[in-house]
Amino acid sequence: MEMDQPQLAVMNSRLRRWFQEHYEFKVLAKQLKKSARDLRGKVVLDAGCGAGYSCELILRTYAPAALYGIDLLPAEVAVAQKRGLPAQISVGDITATEFPSSMFDAVFAFGLFHHVPQPALALQEVHRLLKPGGILVGGEIGRERASGFTWAQFARDLEKAGFAVLESQKIYFGYFYSFVCVRR
Repeated sequence: MEMDQPQLAVMNSRLRRWFQEHYEFKVLAKQLKKSARDLRGKVVLDAGCGAGYSCELILRTYAPAALYGIDLLPAEVAVAQKRGLPAQISVGDITATEFPSSMFDAVFAFGLFHHVPQPALALQEVHRLLKPGGILVGGEIGRERASGFTWAQFARDLEKAGFAVLESQKIYFGYFYSFVCVRR
């Protein structure tokens, strides 16, 4: 499922960027610390990187050895590439990437899975991409009426795909969940 114009406007707004930097990333930092996960010097994928702001935050916050970003929307990828970040950003589908298996130590995904027609397929692909013990980090909507996406089903899909949820927390008045999962 592609984003409509209002969704894109929200995702690329200054307010969204401010909340991502000053709230979501702080919650994730606490969750990563609590689960004893350090991403410095690791190989990281930002799945659904959009215009690249999350890539910028990942670079600044975690100093990975290598950062890759993919997004399904070519126009968003073009904006991300124009940022000039030290990252390899390209058009890609999270349900079927061309990356080798076990390439990444961590995959970040912010509000991505509820846009994917079959989130379980995307989770299987993320599992394939992660090294054993690798982590999936991000945030996801609690419920999306149009697609029928729910956090409860997503949590079951995580388990089925081979992930264990290390940390999860309701954020944004319980509308979203922040999470850290490990590949079993």
